[in-house]
Amino acid sequence: MNSKILVRKAEQQDVRQIAEICVEDWQRAYRGIIDSDYLDSLNVDDRYDIEMRRYQELTVAADEDKVLGYAWLAETEEEPADCEVIALYVRYEYRNKGIGKLLMQYAFDHFKKKGKKKMVIWCLEENHESRKFYEALGGIESETGSHNWGGRDYDMISYLYDLE
Repeated sequence: MNSKILVRKAEQQDVRQIAEICVEDWQRAYRGIIDSDYLDSLNVDDRYDIEMRRYQELTVAADEDKVLGYAWLAETEEEPADCEVIALYVRYEYRNKGIGKLLMQYAFDHFKKKGKKKMVIWCLEENHESRKFYEALGGIESETGSHNWGGRDYDMISYLYDLE
């Protein structure tokens, strides 16, 4: 891996890789948490269509033309936060190599420049690996909720970051 990882806005030519990362991450990281039938139904072509419609909202960490991970950042009016990392995924073989941290640091800096004060990220309550990651970066458990995938509700937890 080249030591020159660039964090930049996603481009159309990144979309296939973004879709591959998302499907692989879901199928590997959420196995045993989310219903296997739902995970097995995910495919790159369907995900590609979804990501093609919103890639302009995504940020990628790339080593030349290889996308190593991506984040979806957005402003929000849902208290207690005024900005959100809607999604954060890293290519599975590049986990624990600083890519997620790089994307989160980009999110912190991006939102601070916009004058935002509180950032939130949600994850599955049973996703202990992600929870440890968000806590290590200073996230404080905030709210709980649920989200429906494949006709089943899953418990979610949010982490709040003070950007001031």
